[in-house]
Amino acid sequence: MTRYRLRVSLVGSDPEIWRELDVRGGIRLRMLHIALQTVMGWRELHLHEFTDADPSAPPSVPLRRWGPPEFPDAAADVISENDVTVTDVLNDGGPLWYEYDSGDGWTHRIDVLDEREDAPELTSVVVLDGARRAPFEDSGGLDGYAEKLAIAADPTHPEHDDIVEWIHATVGPWAPQTASTFDAVVVQTELNLLFSPEESGFDPYDMSGLVKREELRRPGDVHDASPVVVLAAELPPPLRAELRQHLDRTGILEPTEIDPDTASRIIRPFGWLMDAIGPDGLALTSAGWMPPATVLAGMTELGWLDGWIGTGNREDLTPPIAVLRETATRIGLVRVQKGHLLLTAAAKRALGDPVLQLRLIAGGLGRDLGDAETDAATLLLIAIADGTEPAERWRAVAFGLEACGWASSTGRRFTERDIDLATDRVRQVLDLLGDSGERPGRSEPADPLLALFAREALR
Repeated sequence: MTRYRLRVSLVGSDPEIWRELDVRGGIRLRMLHIALQTVMGWRELHLHEFTDADPSAPPSVPLRRWGPPEFPDAAADVISENDVTVTDVLNDGGPLWYEYDSGDGWTHRIDVLDEREDAPELTSVVVLDGARRAPFEDSGGLDGYAEKLAIAADPTHPEHDDIVEWIHATVGPWAPQTASTFDAVVVQTELNLLFSPEESGFDPYDMSGLVKREELRRPGDVHDASPVVVLAAELPPPLRAELRQHLDRTGILEPTEIDPDTASRIIRPFGWLMDAIGPDGLALTSAGWMPPATVLAGMTELGWLDGWIGTGNREDLTPPIAVLRETATRIGLVRVQKGHLLLTAAAKRALGDPVLQLRLIAGGLGRDLGDAETDAATLLLIAIADGTEPAERWRAVAFGLEACGWASSTGRRFTERDIDLATDRVRQVLDLLGDSGERPGRSEPADPLLALFAREALR
């Protein structure tokens, strides 16, 4: 069997957008299409077609054409790409053309640089080199793409804000927006998942492509029930690949090492509440509130009494403490029984162990959340862990929710208000984390400790 060294170039791109690949000749042309989508960074949102002559040039001889079998407008002379191999279409030495999205006209020229005997130890497609990311989907061809890049780079342009907004909404938070970006190692990981799942190092039965094979899994690696794994499995394959690459670039899924002192600082308000309740529980007042002395101690020790209007000793009139208790109840730390506030069995076991307490809080984030709220919570954690600016996190959540198939109540794009509502309960927990001394809800959480918690919670 033959292996082909191919050079793929986006026709007309300047600077040139190109890839060099090593491809097994026996794979179906359909698989070459999937490989091209992967190495170029396209999202498979539009139709495509292969031809053996430049589709933009006047035909000198009849074209051979190959396309997907489900192509609705396929002419009688279009051959199914499932029925031919790479060798079948390159038997005359090439070149081959691949057109994606006839509206924008992304035409790729595929040249054969070399032919040699197959190397069975190699996966079917190996990316060797390349330069620059593919243009944004639906950006209006090469001219439209260049214009959008220029406007986005010019804050004084009258359309700057609109174009930046369009790029954020179209490209999303996970794909690189820098034109020069291309990472062959990350792309090869994606190709291995596609063509050699058994040898990729990842669990071939995991839809997300994030779970390593059991024998390769380290303590702290994600598993099949991790929130980020569940979310990734819901995404369309191209966006799933973008998320995987983003997680790899940012190192979000590298195992966290949180020492007890750091964990104690992160969970400080919850730690105070658990200690105040203790293993024997805390007797409530006849009205069902925490004792005034305990409320005042909490407001004082947590630094929430500064600037507080009031005595800060009645739970019913002191929302920070009331919200802390309510939130701790929802995430499974405390419960009420026979006039006492008690720790749950899991929380009692975690007393004195801030690392275990942190993991318990992280694991309770999704309790009693609906499916869309759970996805929104995971997306928010990703945005926190990857360093997205607080004011921009809602956009990342909105993009991910739409990618998962959720829609707003109006049927239009999600607004910041929509995302605030979808993430309200998880933000109640996040607002209570950290040791800044700020009362919950006073500002958007920007505590650097929050990123550590988010990384742990994503597992």
